[in-house]
Formats: sequence, C-alpha cells, structure tokens
Amino acid sequence: MWIIKAFHLFDSSLPLGSFNYSFGIEEAYYQGYDVKGFIRTVIRNVVERGDVPLARMAFKDPERANELAIASKVTKELRESSLNMGRSLAKLGLCKDTFVTRVRDGLSQGAYPVVVARCCVSMRIDEEVCLAGLLYSELSQMVYSAVRLGAINFVEGQNLIEETISDVSLSEDFEPFCPVLDVLSINHERREPKVFMS
Repeated sequence: MWIIKAFHLFDSSLPLGSFNYSFGIEEAYYQGYDVKGFIRTVIRNVVERGDVPLARMAFKDPERANELAIASKVTKELRESSLNMGRSLAKLGLCKDTFVTRVRDGLSQGAYPVVVARCCVSMRIDEEVCLAGLLYSELSQMVYSAVRLGAINFVEGQNLIEETISDVSLSEDFEPFCPVLDVLSINHERREPKVFMS
C-alpha cells in the first residue's frame, strides 16, 4: 500500500500552496528567456543537484539536510517558498515523524525536500520512489506555472515533462548552482504586479 501513499504525497492537488510559486519561471518568461530551457536548467542544477540530494540526506540526518536546504536558497522568495511548502505539508498531518511534528508545531522551520523525505520515512515509502516523486512534483509545478503564464500550452508542457524525466539523475552529489535563477529571483522580488510569489 505504500505506493498509493506515494501517489497521495506527490499529488499536485495536495494543498501545499505550490500553485503560488513559479520558482523563477515567471521572471524568466517576462525577461524573454527560453522557458523550456530554463526549466531544464533549474531541474538539472537546483533539483537534481540540490533538493534530491537533500532529501536523500534527510532520510538519515534531517537536521543537517534542513540546515543546508535553507542555506542553499539564496533569495528570500525561494527560501520562503520552500519553507512555506514544508510547513503546509507538515500541517496536513500525513505522517508521524519527530522532525515533521516540530515543523507542524512551529518549533522548527522545515524545507520542503526535507519534510517530504521525513514523510516518506514515516510512510515507509522507498527512498528512490521518494526522490523520483520529489523531482517529478517540482518539475510539474514549474511546467504548470509556465502553462498558467501562457509561456507554453498544455501539450508542450506534457512533452517537456516527458523529455525531462527521460534524462534525470537521482544520484547527484549536493552541489546546487544556478546563479541565473538567483538573479531572476532577486528581480522578481521587486516586480509588481506579479502572478506568483516566486
């Protein structure tokens, strides 16, 4: 039954507030970037080399993973989006885990990849399934943000997801690096009006 729990945990309809965040897509679109290429870049350099290794680390050491997760989100809006989604997931009460309980009770901050990983541990979801689910959920969030902005259509979005997931790695070391995302995020923090909070 753990596979059904995984589907639930990574369902895009889970009320985490992810629809509020574009993770740089909005600013990239407004500045004329190739949105599809930008999404691939963020998946490769931030998710595969950042959030996925952090989630893997959180299976054993959530405190260290959380510390690195918060430090690796350079801009305020990227950091807050991860913390807000982590808190929202914790407040759903889907799992019983000491770290997640502290986040739920407001005693600790919890970055989204770390809270996801701890929920997976509690729900006995296999580590590889957890990492794949995390990557897929972040990819689909970015793609659906691009669709909402009108940067791509639904069919292009599904094709982009298919192309991207056919060439991903779940075994990268922790070395996130995407200065273009950081610069776009800083610009987006000052943008008004805007559709998304990141």
